[in-house]
Amino acid sequence: MLNEFYDDINSFTYDGKNSLDMGIVIEKKENIYGSPAPKIETITIPGRGTMILNSKTDPLDNEDFEDFGVKYTCFLMPEEYQNVEIIARNIYAWLFYDVAYKRLEDSYERGYYRLAYCGQSVSVEEITRGLLGKLEIELTCKPYKFAYNGERTITLTKAGTLYNTEGFTAKPYMKIYGSGNVTIYINARAHSFAGIQSYIEVDSELMNAYKGDELQNNKMTSTLFPKLAAGQNNISWSGNVTKIEIIPRWCCL
Repeated sequence: MLNEFYDDINSFTYDGKNSLDMGIVIEKKENIYGSPAPKIETITIPGRGTMILNSKTDPLDNEDFEDFGVKYTCFLMPEEYQNVEIIARNIYAWLFYDVAYKRLEDSYERGYYRLAYCGQSVSVEEITRGLLGKLEIELTCKPYKFAYNGERTITLTKAGTLYNTEGFTAKPYMKIYGSGNVTIYINARAHSFAGIQSYIEVDSELMNAYKGDELQNNKMTSTLFPKLAAGQNNISWSGNVTKIEIIPRWCCL
């Protein structure tokens, strides 16, 4: 409908579909940049008072934050011969057919996306009424957002340096091409693998090593998954490695 105005009108994209495709324009967004609250667990120790518990298994891990809500106040751009009830049913199917975390982007935070779900309790009739005036769409977001440039594949054929400018630890995907026993070094950390055949894939977000659809966790001989700390990350290796492909997944609050 309005896709020629993507760059000029405020809109959001959820699960790959833009609100302008539905004729929906954002009038305003509450909590524009997000304000996740830290998860804090405390314990009271006699004689020492209240202590904050740190549940990190890896000192490089980011702090835990709670999910938070965003709200879009939207309106329907009037077009000739449009059937508002049909539009409402399409919106319902788009936002509520499968409640799960999905990719959310909007025109307020260009260059980043979030993972969010729409868990509102709302009916098609309520959406229809909203479309005749103002429609409020609420989504629940995971605390960290991800930079578009963190989705680009970086290929290393020799030792090199990656710079994480987002200020928070990233959990990358890595595809290591090589054979035999290999050790990857990221700054002072060593990540070792045994018996690689052609390549191995390592996903630090999923905490899995695999080759295609075959699990390869038994070939990881170190406990911690590779992570890219804020700032400079010097990457090198030993063993028979031809190249490493890295999708860094830069993130921030």
